[in-house]
Amino acid sequence: MAISRLFDISRRSMITYQRAMDVTSHNIANAGNEDYSRQRANLSTELTEKFAGITWGAGIKMDDIERIRNSLTESQIISNNQSYSFNERQAVLLGGVESTLSEPSELGISNLLGKFFNSWSELSTNPTSSALRGNVIYAAQNLAVKVKSINDDFTTIKSNIYNEFSDKIRDVNNHLQEIQSINRQIAEVGAIGNNANDLLDVRDKLINELSNLVNITVHYDSDNTASISIGGVFAVNSASSTEFEMNHTDGNLSMVSKTGGNVVALNSGELGALTNIFSNKIPEYQNKLDAVIGQLVTSVNGIHTNGFTLDDPPQTAYDFFSGYINGELKIADEILADRNKIAVSGDGTNGNGDLAIQIFELNDAKILNGSTLRDEYFSFVSQIGSDKQNADRSVEASGIVLSQLENQRASFSAVSVDEEMLDVIRFQKAYSASAKLIQMANEMLDTLINIV
Repeated sequence: MAISRLFDISRRSMITYQRAMDVTSHNIANAGNEDYSRQRANLSTELTEKFAGITWGAGIKMDDIERIRNSLTESQIISNNQSYSFNERQAVLLGGVESTLSEPSELGISNLLGKFFNSWSELSTNPTSSALRGNVIYAAQNLAVKVKSINDDFTTIKSNIYNEFSDKIRDVNNHLQEIQSINRQIAEVGAIGNNANDLLDVRDKLINELSNLVNITVHYDSDNTASISIGGVFAVNSASSTEFEMNHTDGNLSMVSKTGGNVVALNSGELGALTNIFSNKIPEYQNKLDAVIGQLVTSVNGIHTNGFTLDDPPQTAYDFFSGYINGELKIADEILADRNKIAVSGDGTNGNGDLAIQIFELNDAKILNGSTLRDEYFSFVSQIGSDKQNADRSVEASGIVLSQLENQRASFSAVSVDEEMLDVIRFQKAYSASAKLIQMANEMLDTLINIV
């Protein structure tokens, strides 16, 4: 072997181990970066050379710098991100809905409804009492205030969801634009034979953040670029990205592509939770509350309109409630102006309170879906509590799975400083050996020169 080959092999070896130490140093520098994936320098024997029938070794080379990543774990994390974010956001929103009811407490509708009916029972004992008639109006007003408060809170929650939904769609569009830009950079870097490991880490972070917002499907092309669809609608690749916007039609929120109007099937992620609560849950709860209060108005008025007032002469055909309109339970203006207009006499005599007893008995009457008003209301409250509890349990379950997957990813992809320091020592020793080989070759060359 010529002395020049010693120089060549040693030089190549030093360059290779210097690059390997650079990779290791890069790993150590990013040990605290949770979005970074450990990289590994893959070394192999340089292609041998054949001369004069003899095969000569040519030293070592670096094949590539590999990003340590488990694709199966990553895809599972993306999937579980979507379900966890959906359940977590839904649990928070349902908690807000549940708190508006103030149940169980003295301020809840169930208690106020009981007080309303009890006020009629008390009035039946002394139908001409102005104070007891005032108690009926007061109990009705308290009930009306709470009903309006709940409906106003439902409206506020929906308004907040509407605004948040719009903001989240902007976040989706921003992420898609960034992913497209990084896709293009990855393709360009790969085309000239360089590695794009750090760019891949940035893109993976964006994809994980996007999976928190919406349900996505990700496919990776041969050039390492990612093609993503959201709810069955194309979203981004290396060439283009879709811009989405909010659509509010018939009380439903949806996300559609700005060009073409393709509707995204949102079934997980934060946006999936927002549209589910806005378009499904709150309208369902609203309808059940409306059914209870609407039946209260119908039943009370159905009895009250047959009663006689304390006027002289007694009058009849007065409704107690003027209606339940746009979430407001309204007491008749005539009764608010003159409590003597409360009609509880069944025969027109002032001491008769038969109809007050009948209205009180509505408390135990099965007048709505085969149940009492309070039982039907309790069922409505129980449903919200059950939905909230189910969401909480789902958050806990999906959170455990996600935590386990993230631990798996960390054990596979995260940087171990101890392991990296061992690699530094190993590469440093190999580098030093290569340097000594150059020194030895130099001494041999000096000897030859001196001989001459």
